Amino acid sequence: MAETKTLETKTLDLGDVELSCTVHGDGPLVLCAHGFPDDARSFRAQIDPLVARGFRVACPTMRGYAPSGVPKSRRYDAEALGRDLVALADRLSPGSPVRLVGHDWGAIAAYAATALAPARFSHLVTIAVPHLRATLPKFALPAQLRRSWYTAYFQLRGIAERGLAKNDFALIDRLWRDWSPGYAASREDLDRVKAGIAPRVTEVLAYYRAFFTPSTLFGEARRLLLEKTTVPASHIHGEDDGCVGVELTRDIERHFLAGIHVHIVPRAGHFVHLERPEIVNPILLDFLGAP
Repeated sequence: MAETKTLETKTLDLGDVELSCTVHGDGPLVLCAHGFPDDARSFRAQIDPLVARGFRVACPTMRGYAPSGVPKSRRYDAEALGRDLVALADRLSPGSPVRLVGHDWGAIAAYAATALAPARFSHLVTIAVPHLRATLPKFALPAQLRRSWYTAYFQLRGIAERGLAKNDFALIDRLWRDWSPGYAASREDLDRVKAGIAPRVTEVLAYYRAFFTPSTLFGEARRLLLEKTTVPASHIHGEDDGCVGVELTRDIERHFLAGIHVHIVPRAGHFVHLERPEIVNPILLDFLGAP
């Protein structure tokens, strides 16, 4: 896949953390947040069409991933992730609402951001992770428990760090294969992903450990993840997603008070936006509308 020309790379000091952010094009802002195991290039197949439509596209490297910084607070719960996206919206588009796109952990951050500051966002697109208010009970289903084995493994401090880094981060190769079984990521793309994780293994695993902190179990992060979404939304999910089963998308509509369009993409897995851009990009452009 051809590399999209970057207009500018910014390092933005958000107070708790410095985030590296690539910015492409000019116009109203589309903010795209990546997940695990991935990097800011996750939306490379979407940037050119969005720029051609007349948007400015910002792709931050999420907190803890290199070359972004390690937060002073050492927080990686959903509230902290959501506040990063709100701060980026404030910094990059202070006078106008932002269109927000999130994949995987970026989707979780996006749900939190739109709960924190719904007026800052005009559109919400989530990819691969449906609203947690609807899906959390379904994570206990046997099929989903089998898919989510790595979440428990990542709680093993020290063991998980060594296991993730073993054999040139072979576990990352495995997760991409398992989660998107019909997609063969290039060696170059996987090497770039690993380069952002290798110096920050504990920080990246902290996203999963934050699920079991008091904030997520009982506090503000839990409230934000369970709050119904008031921003107009679209959800895109691969039919063959090996990380979050497509069955978790059922009955999510009632948790989106401004409406949601759910799109199930055939012959696609967890990284559906990279696997089937010829389907995902028209969905994205149609929902985001004219600049």
